[in-house]
Amino acid sequence: MFQNLRQFFAEARSEFKKVSWPTLDEIKGSTAVVCVTIGFIMAVLAVYDFGIMGFANLMHRLFK
Repeated sequence: MFQNLRQFFAEARSEFKKVSWPTLDEIKGSTAVVCVTIGFIMAVLAVYDFGIMGFANLMHRLFK
């Protein structure tokens, strides 16, 4: 059992050496894209939220 586990980790380590890891600049660029996208989605959802909240308050005042 332990031999199989040892072999698994040895093969995994060998495969990790073959991986083409991203450079620091690529990681920074990808992170920036994700942060901007999340910020945009947050802004859109905030606008929808305030719009729905305003509509609900208006309906509440009208049909009180």
